Amino acid sequence: MDQTPKKFSIVKFLKALSREIIVPIILALVVIQYVIQAFQIPSGSMEDSLHTGDFLLGLKFTYGSPIPFTNKHFPGYAEPKPGDVVIFRYPGEPEYPDNNPGRYTHLFNALMFGNFYWDHEPEEGQPHLVHYADGPKDYIKRCVGVAGDTLAVHKGKLFINGVRQDTLPGRGKWTATFRTKSPRDERDEFVVPSVGDTLFVDSQSLERLWWLRSIVQQENPDSRVELDISLLKDGVEDNNYEFANFRVPVESDRGMLLNAMFTRNRIVLQQRLTQGDTVGAPMNFSYFRELSRIGFLPLIDPHMKGGFTRQVSYVSFEGSVLGDLEGNVAMLNAPAAPADTAAADSSADSLAAVAAPDSAAQASPRFEIRRRLLVDGNPIESYVVKTPLFFMMGDNRDNSADSRYWGFVNLRNIRAKAFVIYFSFENDDQAFSLGNPFTWWRIPFRIRWSRLGKIISLID
Repeated sequence: MDQTPKKFSIVKFLKALSREIIVPIILALVVIQYVIQAFQIPSGSMEDSLHTGDFLLGLKFTYGSPIPFTNKHFPGYAEPKPGDVVIFRYPGEPEYPDNNPGRYTHLFNALMFGNFYWDHEPEEGQPHLVHYADGPKDYIKRCVGVAGDTLAVHKGKLFINGVRQDTLPGRGKWTATFRTKSPRDERDEFVVPSVGDTLFVDSQSLERLWWLRSIVQQENPDSRVELDISLLKDGVEDNNYEFANFRVPVESDRGMLLNAMFTRNRIVLQQRLTQGDTVGAPMNFSYFRELSRIGFLPLIDPHMKGGFTRQVSYVSFEGSVLGDLEGNVAMLNAPAAPADTAAADSSADSLAAVAAPDSAAQASPRFEIRRRLLVDGNPIESYVVKTPLFFMMGDNRDNSADSRYWGFVNLRNIRAKAFVIYFSFENDDQAFSLGNPFTWWRIPFRIRWSRLGKIISLID
């Protein structure tokens, strides 16, 4: 037998390296970019069709794979249709940090580690590299409406083209007995816009104008889209007007506003709030004006200095708050209520002691809200829809932040069609911790073996 050591060959080494490492990595990146979308269910909004802890694979090419380094997609072979479970980018968050595509360039998506951007104009002492760890977020919901469909929600039940949907898709559930006027339970009839439809700024309520702003932003991701509102008092701007008793219903989508009211007024609750209560406290119009302009609030100080990267994170502003604003302005313009009626209404409110109704302000002067929709600083009077729009809802109709709250999802924002559950892990009680080896013995007992390999479209 020849025992002569083989001479090292750089050519053979490079071939082996290419065959065993480089080519598989390239193929994996191609698959991740064009074929599949991995997704983990983070909440109960799709129960009981999908559970918290389900890990899914979605098919990107169904609706169109993204074209690298652009905001465009290759053509798909289908569009979402009612009943499809869809993974999409949440339209309520900025796609670029600070919603400023001129200042930031997207570098890459690091999958579970979030997105990285290059800041061309960092403040003094800040790095160029920006880490958007938790966004832009991907959501998963079921498509319930497409272009031309007429939709409404009454007492929590969905109506499609005038027909009440008494059965839910998949294993959806509808359990609440207490109904409110929140978007969860009540939405007046509307039509999903079609491509080519013209939507006029002046004909929209403030909340629906917020939906229009979302459409424009989704279709023009490289533009700065702002909703500019001003309060006119007898025709003169008064954007620092202080509402003496701004009334807000206690609903899940009003959390940001309620926190701001309590913090600004240093209110300490003496009793537990329940859904359906109405609270009141002084609020300045400038709060709504600023939020309407930017559409979100930073959760991390944008002026923080130092570090290899600058972290960004945002919380979105729900358009239903603008409906509250319109309602409160209407109250200012309404005739003053009799004193005994006001007292009766006040005593029925769970937080009546926070502030007394400002009846004097209801008589005069005359208030109105002027609104403008700006694209890159230029006002527009109307907008023509360019891309198909869809209305999404969670199967868990009582516990889902979906299109009822923030409007339509544009085809451009859609990532993939949910396809299969490849893994499922139950850890609602947090008894398993990856950082605690003494809990690892629980792993086999926490895997939902019966859910592995389930085709999502066949779950019923």
